[in-house]
Amino acid sequence: MTTVFSVKVNGLLNTVSEACGGELGLLVEALERAADYPVAAVGSGGSAVSAEFLSSCRTWLQHSATAVTTPMAFALDPVLPKWGVWLFTAGGENADIRAAFQTAVNEHARRIDVVTARGKNLFAGVGAEIARLHMVPVADEKDGFLATHSLTSTLTSLLLASDQVAGHRGTERCDKVRARSENILSAANRTRDIEAIAGAWNVERDTLIILHDPALTAAAVMIETSCWEAGLCKLQRTDFRNFAHGRHVWLDRYADRTVLLALTCDRSLPFWETIRSCIPSMIRSVHFAFGAPGRHTLFDAVLKSFGIVEGIGAVTGIDPGKPGVADFGRLIYDSRDLLVAVESEDAATRRKRRSEQRADEPDRAGRAWSSRRDEFIERLEAAQFGALILDYDGTMVATNRRGKPPTEPIMEGLRRLLEGGVAIALATGRGGSVGEELRSCLSPEHCERVLVGYYNGAHIVPLSVDIRTTPLEPDPAILDAFGRIQAEATMFRNGWLPKVSPFQITISLDELVLAADGVGKLREIVDACSGLRMVRSGHSIDICPEWAAKPRVFEAVRGKMVDDKLQMLAVGDSGDRHGNDYELLGGEFGLSVDQVCEREISCWNLLPSHVSGPEGLLRILGGMRLAGAGRAQLDVSMLRRP
Repeated sequence: MTTVFSVKVNGLLNTVSEACGGELGLLVEALERAADYPVAAVGSGGSAVSAEFLSSCRTWLQHSATAVTTPMAFALDPVLPKWGVWLFTAGGENADIRAAFQTAVNEHARRIDVVTARGKNLFAGVGAEIARLHMVPVADEKDGFLATHSLTSTLTSLLLASDQVAGHRGTERCDKVRARSENILSAANRTRDIEAIAGAWNVERDTLIILHDPALTAAAVMIETSCWEAGLCKLQRTDFRNFAHGRHVWLDRYADRTVLLALTCDRSLPFWETIRSCIPSMIRSVHFAFGAPGRHTLFDAVLKSFGIVEGIGAVTGIDPGKPGVADFGRLIYDSRDLLVAVESEDAATRRKRRSEQRADEPDRAGRAWSSRRDEFIERLEAAQFGALILDYDGTMVATNRRGKPPTEPIMEGLRRLLEGGVAIALATGRGGSVGEELRSCLSPEHCERVLVGYYNGAHIVPLSVDIRTTPLEPDPAILDAFGRIQAEATMFRNGWLPKVSPFQITISLDELVLAADGVGKLREIVDACSGLRMVRSGHSIDICPEWAAKPRVFEAVRGKMVDDKLQMLAVGDSGDRHGNDYELLGGEFGLSVDQVCEREISCWNLLPSHVSGPEGLLRILGGMRLAGAGRAQLDVSMLRRP
């Protein structure tokens, strides 16, 4: 009696032909575009084989790194936003792949490519500028229980698209793929595969160990996934040398229950021959040899794997295409837990959760970040603010615009608040250059009313005061540290030395020969000098006195408010534990436009994931509604709009 799985495999050559005749232009363009940036390849079940195949193709095309991952691993801990994302799915209807897709959209992946046989609905409401859909043709839209036609078409399409990327754009490759596929999938070839499996198997053997060349990982994953999903046998999968590091003990204890399946390329044949010569002859094994490592060899191996799975099904008496599924299995598969988890988070809670993971306090319990966020928003919206305290670089001015004044929309927002009587103060790690940039943008009256805490709050004066014309007595500890830094000048590029100011030494990270070594050496210097500390921003490290801190600006600006019982809103960009805004944003009303920390009641970033820096500040300024003389309230919805 012909099994459902055999019927599906019988038709795979037709799907190979369909894919060979398909339009590959968009897939070729996608592969070429992603050559220079890392990619997450996401898939589960049979689609995990496609993800592995893409990874191998990119490796042999000498493209950037690829991380193969499952939808759950990707959705809970995505590698973004600088990565591209490739999602593989037969139909696009499963909640897990929808969760992975939603994560990629939420995190603003560099690019999203979805490869599917029939998953158009996954794209509902998403523009082509965000994601690209690659529909692969199949001769039979129904796979059966295991992925067959959808997997074969995906792999054929990736293979031929990779050939075009490598410069092979004629029909000759398609003809060769058809011919080789016809041979591998022929009834005679598959009968030999079934006989080879049957010759090594008996009813007492229930464990299969796949030993494979790393170049054949996708084929090994195909067999592994099929065996587990169809309940054919217990299975382990590893490469030849990893097997040598202890896994052979299983063979010693359960030799009569185990079959070895070896998948070799030319280069790994000696590895298998060594293992076969060392293990007892009673241990059964089956060996399938393939050619030189490469995408065509891997494609052949995956096609051969259909016959191998067919053979395992034959000797175990289970139809891989219709193994029977328990009711609880369907319930597990249909679970929406991952999609619910993704949909229950927003950009604000994701940032907090990742900061919590980074801090990783021992014995910590998971926090209900959604509840903490709602409580923070409730406090924000209820508060009346008499003052706004702002970081400068990275908050008012983008790091790549350092040295230029803030944009006019930001300055207009500040003028509006100043005209309404709200006190404004800046807390910056820089010195007099900030004053020079801002005085040209504000009237003399406004400059008199704006306070600036220079050198991370060490020196606080009105913006109208040009501190470059007023010499300051330097802190002795700063002079001591600078002398030690001069003695370690080899840590800097091309004889560069930091500029020393009375209360601060600022080191550009770009000027360090080796960033990690340089930061370590600077930390040693700070520890050796009494009364200093080191803080970090996106582009530099500041060494300053322990008494100098941005929160000093709070007390200075309190006297500028119309009512000292009003609240003060602080905004910065480096709110992480080692950032130079960590203390500034540590109060009850600290908002970040970029990095956050794990504190529950403060230092929240409520912006969408694609908004940061001055663009985020502009939203905050737009949300500040005057509520009487010298007071304002924050409309949080202005921050959170998409």
